[in-house]
Amino acid sequence: MERKILYRFFEGKASYEEEEEVCNWAEASEKNMQEYIKERKYFDLLLIQNKKNSTPYSSSGKMFQLNNLIKYAAAIALFVMCGLQVYRITKPEAEQEINMITVPTGQRVNLLLSDGTSVWLNSGSKMKYPASFTKGKSKRKVTLDGEGYFEVAKDIKRPFIVQTDKYDIQVLGTKFNVEAYNDTPSFSAALMEGSIQISDKSEPSNIILLQPQQKANRINGQLVVEKIQNYDIYRWKDGLLCFEHITFNNLMKAFEKTYDIQIINKNKNLDNYICSGKFRISDGIDFILQVLQRDVKFRFYRNENNTIIYIN
Repeated sequence: MERKILYRFFEGKASYEEEEEVCNWAEASEKNMQEYIKERKYFDLLLIQNKKNSTPYSSSGKMFQLNNLIKYAAAIALFVMCGLQVYRITKPEAEQEINMITVPTGQRVNLLLSDGTSVWLNSGSKMKYPASFTKGKSKRKVTLDGEGYFEVAKDIKRPFIVQTDKYDIQVLGTKFNVEAYNDTPSFSAALMEGSIQISDKSEPSNIILLQPQQKANRINGQLVVEKIQNYDIYRWKDGLLCFEHITFNNLMKAFEKTYDIQIINKNKNLDNYICSGKFRISDGIDFILQVLQRDVKFRFYRNENNTIIYIN
């Protein structure tokens, strides 16, 4: 991708064709996305340097020229069009650059961290992570609000820690799935390879160790460990929507997160309906609902703005 096109994109001056070209290129591969983020950071540094030369700047005040602020906002808006938002914040006490990635509803994102760890983030998830894991640091830490699938690069001397709202997960090198949205009381961690240690933030001495093929679910405020019976439910990163023995209403909540749409169920006969199935996310919610109609009777329709699905 030509740098001049990227910079026009960042400034909000790119044509519609160029915007589409940048979005398609950035989403084509992880390598392209990493190059995009690298160029974005370099562009920001140039922007900040220009601001320093023309306007007082401080980490608390952040006074900007109005025209540059508009350009920066336009660049962020265009980045959202590609289905991804990335912000950069500074952690003063460590003098370390911290990135925060936010995944819009209905999207999924794959991210490669500086240590080689691969992370898949599900719809509506947020994660803070260092731009680089400093070699002098004894631990590699990220903060998760949402659902993520981690393939952690092994480093015996530096444990990898996923911090969530209620629990911290510590590993050395492994593959595991974590679901821990801050706005819900639920928490779930499932281990595919290696081992993980889960500690309760409210009671740090309360520690649980998971072995492969085990998962821990938060039930009535306590973590309950059991064997993983179905790995399909963790294949959301592969573009699959899999569910087993789930209530109809909970399934609709999953659809809301996956397809960024509100669903209102007015059919009380469906409250006790238990569902199991597997679909490609790309099949679309209308197709999936039509398939469910073969097993249970209901009707559905959308509102005029196409933002709500009503089920009768």
